[in-house]
Amino acid sequence: MIQNPDFDPIQELHGCQTCANCPLFLNWQGPRNRGWCGAFERISRTYHPQTNSCELAIKQHQEENPIEVQVTLCSHELDIDPDDGHIFAKEERVISLVVPEITRKAVMKAFEPHQHQFQGFYILDFNRCYPDAEF
Repeated sequence: MIQNPDFDPIQELHGCQTCANCPLFLNWQGPRNRGWCGAFERISRTYHPQTNSCELAIKQHQEENPIEVQVTLCSHELDIDPDDGHIFAKEERVISLVVPEITRKAVMKAFEPHQHQFQGFYILDFNRCYPDAEF
């Protein structure tokens, strides 16, 4: 078989984005690969490809529902507990930030404009904030 000299093979194959990768999709983990599509309020399969309508719905959802995280800041100054000798941060503060996704990179980027207010502090931890949650 002779290969066409004008044909350029695809260098990289990219996997198609599917419902399984969508943040609005709730996978039921069943044997029939089904779940709930939060974008269009219906049942969908995990292997359905994401369409332009899906991408627009995801973008709109992210704009309407920003993710709020609670960030725990600790001072670089340390104290020693006189009773048992444990070392702990001298001061700890919790602040709230809005991020596009829950990753350390996104939290660091959202914290950059506030660094001058919290000089001498570092980010210890961050968690998603659920303001309407009842415990």
